[in-house]
Order: sequence, then structure tokens, then C-alpha cells
Amino acid sequence: MSETLGIGARVRGGSRTITDAEVAFLPALMGAINPLFHDEESAKASKVGRRVLYGPALLGIAVAGTEPVLKDVVLGLIGMTDVRFRSAVGVGDTVTPTLVVENRIAKPDKAGDLLLVRDEVHNQDGVLVLEFRRTIMVKRA
Repeated sequence: MSETLGIGARVRGGSRTITDAEVAFLPALMGAINPLFHDEESAKASKVGRRVLYGPALLGIAVAGTEPVLKDVVLGLIGMTDVRFRSAVGVGDTVTPTLVVENRIAKPDKAGDLLLVRDEVHNQDGVLVLEFRRTIMVKRA
């Protein structure tokens, strides 16, 4: 897999359809109690018009979606920056993460090299719903 992670490589992760249980449970698990996640009537009256998935839960789902394609090379997540939630995601939406390799930095004094990636998450209509950058420590090529 390491050879497929050259600069400019686009790696598509697995798609996932968001369930009602995720919209209700994940924010509650994280302590985020808000009518946008838990109250159908209040959410319908909001600008969004429906219950939505808690942003950090979507971020976690996005990272998990690319895990299977990185599992053989990742040593650890170093950092995450520039997180931008672009569009609401709710029950029945299908999200697909894609990561784009922007740079690879050799770190001979460390356990592995740094892979700088830009992550994009699109819904079933091709709408960008989330984007962020990650620094990942990977095994040396």
C-alpha cells in the first residue's frame, strides 16, 4: 500500500449510510445534547430543517472510513487541522471519504515518515460535506 501513497494520490474510503441511531446516540455519547440531534420537531423548525449528525461524529466516521485502506502503513495520527463542516448530514445520507496525499516528509530520527493528507467527504449527491487535513505517521517506503 505504501507505494500507492505517493504525492497526489487519491484514495477513496468506504461509503457509509447514516442511521437514526447514529444521529441520536453518537452526540449523546459525546455529551452533546442539542435539539438538532435529538428533537425532531425543533430540528424541523430550524434552518437545517431536520435532525443532523453531530460534527465530531462525522469527523470520526470520515477517519474510520479511510482506515481500511491505510491499516497496513499507519503508525499513528499526529494531528488534524483546517476542519470545515460544509453541509449538514442526516439520517439516510451516504457519506464517502477520500484522502489526497499532499506531501510525504522523511523523518529518519522517528519511527516512520509523515504523510500530509487532505480529506474530503462527499454525500450521495456529490456535495462536499466535510474537509480537513491530517498528519499521519506511516511506515517508511
